[in-house]
Formats: sequence, structure tokens, C-alpha cells
Amino acid sequence: MGSRALEILTVLVERHGELVSKQELMARAWPKTVVEENNLKVQIAALRKALGEDSQDQRYLATVIGHGYRFVAPVEYGSLASAGVSPDRQTQATHNIPATLVRPIGRSATLDALSVQLSRVRLVTVTGPGGIGKTTVALALAQRMVGAHERDVWFVDLSTLADASFVPQAIATAAGLAVHSHDVATALANYFAFCNRPQLVVLDSCEHVIEAAAAIAEHLVSTTSNVSVLATSREPLRATGEHVFRLEPLVCPIKSASLTADEALQYPAVQLFMERAAASRTGFGLRDDDAAVVAEICRRLDGIALAIELAATRLDAFGVHELLTLLGERSHRLGQGRRAGPQRHRTLAATLDWSHQLLPEVERIVLRRLAVFAGGFLLTSATAVSASGDVPASAVIDAIAGLVAKSMVSADVRGERVRYRLLDTTRDYARQKLADAGELNTVLRRHAEHFQALYAQAENQWSAASDESWLETRLSAIDDLRAALNWAFAAHGDASLGIALTVSAIPAWLHLSSLEECRRRVEYALSEAGDDVLIPDDQKMKLHAAFAASAMYTRGMVPEVDIAWASALEIAEKLGDKEYQLRSLLGACCSLVYAGKHRVADELLRKFCSVAASSGNAAALSDGERLNSLALHFIGEQATARAYLERVLSRQVGQRQRPQLSRFHVGWRVAAQSIMSNILWTQGLPDQALRLAQEATDDAQAKDNALTLGYVLMLASVPIALHVGDLVAAEAKLDMLQKHLARHGLVIFAAPARCLQGALLIRRHDPAGLPTMIDGLEQMQREHFGMGYPMYAGIYAQGLCFAGHHALARAAIDDALAWSKVHDELWCRPELLRIKGEILASIDLPEHRETIEHLYEQAIEMARQQGALSWELRATTSLARLGHRLGKTEQARARLLSVYRRFTEGFETPDLEAAQALLDCFRDAHA
Repeated sequence: MGSRALEILTVLVERHGELVSKQELMARAWPKTVVEENNLKVQIAALRKALGEDSQDQRYLATVIGHGYRFVAPVEYGSLASAGVSPDRQTQATHNIPATLVRPIGRSATLDALSVQLSRVRLVTVTGPGGIGKTTVALALAQRMVGAHERDVWFVDLSTLADASFVPQAIATAAGLAVHSHDVATALANYFAFCNRPQLVVLDSCEHVIEAAAAIAEHLVSTTSNVSVLATSREPLRATGEHVFRLEPLVCPIKSASLTADEALQYPAVQLFMERAAASRTGFGLRDDDAAVVAEICRRLDGIALAIELAATRLDAFGVHELLTLLGERSHRLGQGRRAGPQRHRTLAATLDWSHQLLPEVERIVLRRLAVFAGGFLLTSATAVSASGDVPASAVIDAIAGLVAKSMVSADVRGERVRYRLLDTTRDYARQKLADAGELNTVLRRHAEHFQALYAQAENQWSAASDESWLETRLSAIDDLRAALNWAFAAHGDASLGIALTVSAIPAWLHLSSLEECRRRVEYALSEAGDDVLIPDDQKMKLHAAFAASAMYTRGMVPEVDIAWASALEIAEKLGDKEYQLRSLLGACCSLVYAGKHRVADELLRKFCSVAASSGNAAALSDGERLNSLALHFIGEQATARAYLERVLSRQVGQRQRPQLSRFHVGWRVAAQSIMSNILWTQGLPDQALRLAQEATDDAQAKDNALTLGYVLMLASVPIALHVGDLVAAEAKLDMLQKHLARHGLVIFAAPARCLQGALLIRRHDPAGLPTMIDGLEQMQREHFGMGYPMYAGIYAQGLCFAGHHALARAAIDDALAWSKVHDELWCRPELLRIKGEILASIDLPEHRETIEHLYEQAIEMARQQGALSWELRATTSLARLGHRLGKTEQARARLLSVYRRFTEGFETPDLEAAQALLDCFRDAHA
């Protein structure tokens, strides 16, 4: 029973015996929503079904026509027993199993056998004909495992997928993953590998995407050790390691004229029939006289669960003897060759034929038109798609109510709004009827136009302060969006409509974090442009912008990203669209900064800030100044960068002045905190840097934005921990980053994360650090991600020096310095110069001493120019050690003490402790 129905029942019971008006009931059940009276009727029907009565047998709810309802059953008051203590939340399994209204009757032995098989093997496919109960069994087994806290379970309904390439994405969505990678399968395996509890992925209805389902099942099982896959399909997947479990029909009684009711009820097929019959016809029970007839019905239907259920629901109109006669007539005609295929399929189709024939004409029309929906749908959508000149909207509403009553359409009343759906077998049957009626393409066009209009409302609402009102409706209809796109771009579709639908769906993909799907769909829409299909400029602009943003995070800094941003900007300037000028400019700037092209980004940033200022959008200004500060930080202008960030963080941004690329990129405030933490450390404020990095991490976790948290961990949390020498904290933050990247497949941050892992290992003098670091550096080069490259290259050179590879170390540090100069990434150049001096010092040749001293002096001077006190301390400490060896102890002590005294915090960090230890050494030497 859903929450609405329960609320209505509560009101009626509280005022038992009194008339409660329809208006009162709707106000109680929908306190903040205006709904049609039909919604109340649906909830009352659900209540009657749950209470075991029909509209004529009013033992609980009495209808006062035109006014309302009255609860007429006796009511007693009592106390509830104390509820037991629920298990510890930490021990409970995580899952997404949908609530099921169907018990797996007669399947206990099957569930036991499957449980045993899944404990021994990791890929099991339940096969059998349509309607036999494969999904019911899979759901029951999944619920059993969740109840036993054995595994986390992810149920993936593949029946709604028309494109097999989206099977991995469907799994990711079911598991709650936002994957920002074109290789979703690898991202899934990486995520599951980090899970502590065993995982079960249930792939339901694989037959129409069987190759893709087999590939992902095989991939998950072969690349992880804790994932098992349970698939349901009409045929085996034929995947490596697969074990096939053939689901048999429900057992029926053998033919016997003397069969009693008690004997018949021992068989699962009869049990299912009677349970569904009782739900359809109040007070129906099995008598000895009818036992043999019911058994014959079940045998005639070959124990197919769905066929038995459909037949049983017709007891609202017929007796069991009439039912058997009618069923026999339909089966006989079908058996004459009207349909081909196995006998079981013919029998199931006969049942559907028979049920369909008994429907009124308007219900037949509505049923076949509803077949175009890929999954669940709302009443408003059903009306928009099914209504026409011959079937008005009011008739559609009445028809759906009738189809629900006849179990041809199921209604889920548990949410805020009732959602309807057709069973897969019924949908396939009704779709064929739609084609036979010559309406298929017409209704598919109406379906696509409806969802294009629905999603087209999104962009303005997306800009508003609150977008939850439209979000649920659009995201719950994502399968219909995909189906509409598939039709639009097919031979008999309408490519122009498909392009418009693609554009309107971009916000939904971004909210789902389905960036790879967004990229592929947008890229396809752009490819459709030609002489026959012209894309309006505003649509083309939005497509280019969406492609650039989604490709940047799923493919890296590939050249196509820059081209797309430039194309979007050109059209935006032509149209005078400042919103998309800002999006395009800032997106292009992000690409340049991520690629390490900081000077080149400066001109575009200036242009962006000019447009932002003219638009009066404070959030856009914050975006621009934040990104400008990042570029300035990397160039080495720390004071200017800090001033920008202080202005950004003090600015008050109106709720409606959202950042121009907040859906594509990181949150501006958290990003500003991350950059500021780096600047604070560079300026010699390590304690403040640590606090701000932690604050940014906490804020990012609270916002639950995948890109934002990845950005903060990659740019601030892990590097700052390494800078201050807290390797334990660095390891913990790095572990969080790696798990986060695995969960979301954030390709863009994968290479720097690999370098951070290498840096941590090198800091610990672990030999594994060198191959790890070189892997990361090569990946950064391949993916054109240059931000931070010279610093990682410098740490790699340090690692080579630690390992005694002095020649390689000198070559590596020279490469790092050259890269730093060419790309103007100067913030770390003082440290690179110091590292080169340390490498030469480790060789310990007298002819190098002058060069080493000069390198340290260069590092100190550059650090002073940048206001980089932390780098200045490191270089001065190295110079002081050299001076002490050269007999210049007093001069070395004075210079180091002068720098040390400029610090006001961070005295427990390794850099300051090392400087203090050296000063103590000089003092002792002097004494």
C-alpha cells in the first residue's frame, strides 16, 4: 500500500462512520499539490484491493456517490507491542531492489537451488520462456540475500533499453554511480573492486541485448573477485564461466476427475491461480466440484505464471467452467497456425489474445498506444500520447482505470504520483497490435513530441534556485527519452525532432552525471546535420557546448574539445547570447588551464570577465576570477591570485545567479577554497592551508557533486598533505580520491591521481614509486593534461636520485625545468631548481659546487619574487647545508634564521623542523 492510500485510510478510520468528502481526502493525501479527482479514485481502488473487497462489496469503504467515502467496518483501539531493535545499519546490505507485489509461489526449492549455485559460481543465467516467472524468481532471490545481509544487490532492468551499448551505463545508474568516462565497463569494475561487501548484479531481461549483457557480465566476473552476476534471459548468454539454470513451469495436478480442492491446492500452479482469483473476485474459494476444472486451466496454460495470472483475473466476469471453455476456444483457433513458435509461447499469446478480445474498443486502442512507453509512465504522459480525435483525454483516463482493474496495466501508488506500466510481455503484444492497426509510427511521433516538450521546459527551470520539481519527472522518464531518440534517428523517424530532443535532454544527462551518454548522443545529433537536416543555430550552439564539456571529462584534453568550444562561442557571439558566450569562454579557459597553457588562457579569461561584467552576473564573475586565480597561481603570481580569491570568497551570489558551468564543472566556492589552500601553503601558511583544504573537502562531500569532490582531492587535499609531510593523511586522502575516481570514472583526474600515488611512494623511498610516477606522467602527456606536470616530473627526478640513478635524474629534472619554462608553469620552478641542486650535490663533485650554489641562489631569488616563503625556506635550508660544508656556517645560519623567523605557524611540519634542526646544529658547532 502506498503512502497516499495509507493516508486516506488513516483519515477514514480516524473518522469511522462519518462521511469524509473527496475534497478533504485529497487535501490530506496531497497537502501541497493540486490533483485530479481520478487520482483519488485510483487510491481508493488500491485500498479496496488491499482490504479484499470490490466496489459492490462495501465491507470496509462505503461510497457516497458524488460526495465522498465512509469507513463502515468496526474499529477497535489497542496498543502496539514494542518494536524490536533494528539491526545495525552498518551490517545492512545496500540495494536498489524494487518493491514487488508478486510472491514467488511454488519457487522455494528453486530459490534454494539458485542460492547454492551462486555460492559456488559467479555467473548464473536463469532461462525460460516469456511469462514463466524469471524476473519474479530473480527478485525473490535478491530480496532473500539482502535480508540475510549477504551481499549488496543491484537490480538492472534491461527491458527498457533499445540500445545495447548502454548496458554498462544502466548498471552504473542502478548502482548509483555517476560515471564520467567513455569506458564505463572498466569504471564499474574499478568501483566494485573497492567495495568491502560481496556484490550481486542482477541483469534482468537480457534477451534483446544479449551480446552486450554477456560481455559486461563476463568482464565484471573476470576483472573482480567480489562480484557475482545473476542474469535472466530467454536464452543463455553464452559467456565464459556461465552456468545456466533452466526455470521450469509451475507444477500442475495430473488429470483426475476425483481431484479434491485440498489436493489441487498442493500444486503451485493452482496456488497461484487461486491467489490471483481471490484478488480479482472477493470471496472466491476453491470447491471440490471446481478443482478439476481449475487444474485443467493450469494445465492448458502449461504452468506459465503470467498466463495463469491473466486467466485468473477474468473471474471477475466468468465462472471457472466458462473460463475453461473460452480459453479452449482461443487456444484452438491459435493452434490452427495463426501464430508460429513454441507451444508455450502460443498458449501465452492465446491468453493475451483472449484478454484483449474481452476489452471494450476504447481500452484496446489505449492499451496498444501505451505500448510505446519504454517503462513506467505518468497519467499526463499517457493522456498526451494516447488521446486523439477518436479518443478524448477523458476516455483515456477511464480506459486506464479499466485496464488497471483488469490487470492489463499495473499501477504503482507508492510515490507522490501514481506511475503506470505494462508488463514486458503485454507491451510486446500491444506493440504488435499497434503495428497491425497501422498506428505505430504516428504514435511514436506523438510520444517523441511529448517528451521533447517535457524536456524543453527544463532549461529555464534548470537555471532556477530549486530544480527538484522538474528533476524527478525528467529523470524517471529517461528510458522514454532514449526510446524517442532511437525512433527519431531511425529510417522512419524525424531527425530534426531528434536533434531538438537531444538539445532539450542535455540538463537531464548532466543531472544524472551521464556525461558519456551525453557526449555520444550530442555527437550523433551533430553528425546528422546536412542538406536534408538543418540544425538551427541556437540548437547547434548548445550541442557544441555540451559536447565540449562532456568530452573534456570523459575523453580528456583532446583537440575536439577546443574545436567545439570555439564553435559554440562563434555561434553565441553571432546570436548575441551572453549566457552561452560565458559558457563557451569559461569552458575553453578550463581546457587551457587543465592542459597547462596558462598564458594562453589569460586572453580568453579577460574576454570572459568583460562579458560577465556586462551581464551583471556575480556568479559568472566569481567563475572567471576563480579560474584566473588558478592560472595566476601556476604562473607564480601568488599575491595577485590570492587577492582575486579573497574577492571571490567574499562576494555574495544571488540564488538565481548560478555559475555558468556549474552543471559541467566544479562548484566555484569549493574550487576557490582549493586554490587558496595551495596559495596559503606556498606563502608559508601550512596550518591555514590544511584547514582550508579540509573545509573544501567537507563542503564537496556535503554537496555530493562528483566533479567537485574529485577536483578538491586532486588539487588540494592530497597535495597539501604531501607538502606538509603528513604521509598518513596523504595516503588516506589518496585512497579516498582513488575510490572516488573508480566510482565515477573521472578520466580527467586519473593521470594526476596516478602521479600523486607515485609521489607518495617516492616520499617513502618505496621503489614502486618510480614506475608508478612514470606511468602517470606518460598518461598526462597522452591526455594533454599539463596542470602540475613539472612538479610531478621534479618529484620523479628526486626519486631517481634517491635510487642512485643520477644521470637519469639529471635528465628528468632538466626536462621538468624546460616544460616549466615553455608552459609558464613557474610556481614550482624554485623547487625544481633546488631539486636540480640536490641531484648535483648527491654526486658530490667539487666542480659542481659553484653550479649548485648558483641553483640554490636562483631558487631563493625566484621564490622571493613570487612571495613563495615555503619554497624559499626549502632552498635556503639546502643552501645552508652547502655553506656549512664549505665552511660558511655563520653566513648560512644567519640567512636561514632570517627566513625561519618570517614563519608564524607550521612549526611541526618537516620543512620547519628540518630548518630548526639545522639551526641547532649550527649553534652547537659555533659553541
